Amino acid sequence: MSAPVLDSNPVVSKSAPPIRASHRRMGFWLAIAAIAVAGTVPFLISDYDLFNLSRVGAVAIGVASLNLLTGFSGQVSLGQGATFGIGGYAAMMTMRFLEWPVGLALLAAVIVGAVVGLVIGLPAVRMGGFNLGLLTIVIAALFPVLLYRFSDFTGGQAGVTLVAPAFPSPTESLTDAQWQYLVVLGLLVLTIVFLDRLVGRRTARALALIRASRILAAANGVDVERVKLQLFVISSALAAFGGAVFAFVLGLVVPESYPLIFSITLLVASVVGGSRSWIGAVLGAAMVVFLPSFASSVIPGESSAYLAQLAFAVVLGVCVIVAPDGIAGGVRRVNASIRRTLRARRQSRPAIHPTTHREEPR
Repeated sequence: MSAPVLDSNPVVSKSAPPIRASHRRMGFWLAIAAIAVAGTVPFLISDYDLFNLSRVGAVAIGVASLNLLTGFSGQVSLGQGATFGIGGYAAMMTMRFLEWPVGLALLAAVIVGAVVGLVIGLPAVRMGGFNLGLLTIVIAALFPVLLYRFSDFTGGQAGVTLVAPAFPSPTESLTDAQWQYLVVLGLLVLTIVFLDRLVGRRTARALALIRASRILAAANGVDVERVKLQLFVISSALAAFGGAVFAFVLGLVVPESYPLIFSITLLVASVVGGSRSWIGAVLGAAMVVFLPSFASSVIPGESSAYLAQLAFAVVLGVCVIVAPDGIAGGVRRVNASIRRTLRARRQSRPAIHPTTHREEPR
């Protein structure tokens, strides 16, 4: 069939209740407010801070792609960092050596990421579970080794650099850092909107069946392997897209940027931020970018890297115990608890009826 299985499933699709218009949902207006506030940031902080926020936006795309895979389809991948790096190398090399424009370079990264996801996903989806994690972690471990092995093609330790900014400002009223931040913000918003539409209510119900039980999902008409492969390919394409944006922000790609620990860090960011929340992807990306900087400010030198890894482990442990659904899930749960408490208080108040005065007969 050419149409996605999730859209044609009679059990999952036809039984779904109508979705409220997005403009009626509070979350829609909160998102609009957050985007409006984020749009004013370039005019309030320095270019260096904007550079860091641009890094956060690029990493958030990669974490969001992992959220799609882990949080919504129940697949654990430890190779997302490698796909992130593949996208960065694909975009940088096509732009530097083939002199492609930024748009085509980003498209090349997406296509390469999708192909990589298809090649890895075909055997990985069938294995599933623990075996899937083992396969992807092997790929993440081999990726930097291959970059050094084929140094004539990848640049080896020197990597690939750009001779000019990838996102130069088109006007003198904005600096390159301000324009770059706005571009990255726009790409992040588009990615989140795409993912939110992808896992709409009907699709989310099918994915819930897959996470619960493959047998239950198949019994309800869901082609489990096909759906998982589709999401694996889309997730890989988006991870490569985020890697390309990240490479353009930095202006270079080097093998040291994509070790095995980077893939693990992305997974930790997904869990801590909230693997089923797109806002959680941004929170997790902020931790990835700012936690090492904080560690280096506390303990300068090489020891800061070990402190950052220790901090990641502590944050992950605390999050698993206190907020299993991540920071975003914890905030959502607290908000729901407060609303239930207020609703219960309103319902427990005694009804006040207006007193009617009757005129006594004379």
